Amino acid sequence: MTTAARRDVAVLRAAAGCCVALALATGCASSEDAGSEAGAATSSPPPPANEEEAAALDAYTGMWDTVVAASHEGGEVPPELQDYAVGGAYALMSAALEGAGASSGQVTGEPVLAPVAEVEGPDSATVEDCLDDSAWNLGMGSSPGQGPRLVEATLIHDGLAWRVSDLRIWEAGSC
Repeated sequence: MTTAARRDVAVLRAAAGCCVALALATGCASSEDAGSEAGAATSSPPPPANEEEAAALDAYTGMWDTVVAASHEGGEVPPELQDYAVGGAYALMSAALEGAGASSGQVTGEPVLAPVAEVEGPDSATVEDCLDDSAWNLGMGSSPGQGPRLVEATLIHDGLAWRVSDLRIWEAGSC
């Protein structure tokens, strides 16, 4: 496997892990998942300080909810993803879904997220997250658990809604 192919697989795994974690943090997990050890080991993030932070978190978690649901349905990029992500974040999540779909493997589990938002201005916000993707398998084989990943997201407000515009997913163990 070439270095570029390994990097692409690593990026897809990281993106997939982030998606699953966010879905669990927003209550999209099944009751079986909610009682799992992975969910029990993660502490709850602090509540948002104001309505704008809550709206930014809703955009971030909405992006992950959409990606996780799509990953379990075959990996096709859903049109609703544009409601939550633009630019580089949209490209990264689309590539992750396409990779999961191309792997022809069974997607199982979901990641666990712990996002915290900070509004930096009327049209700019950031979200930091600690993504535990150890229970999320995108059908590309499992990777050894090395700890949660740091996720840094930049959000923009386009006059109508918050959308994730940039997404950085760090290596396992970075959080």
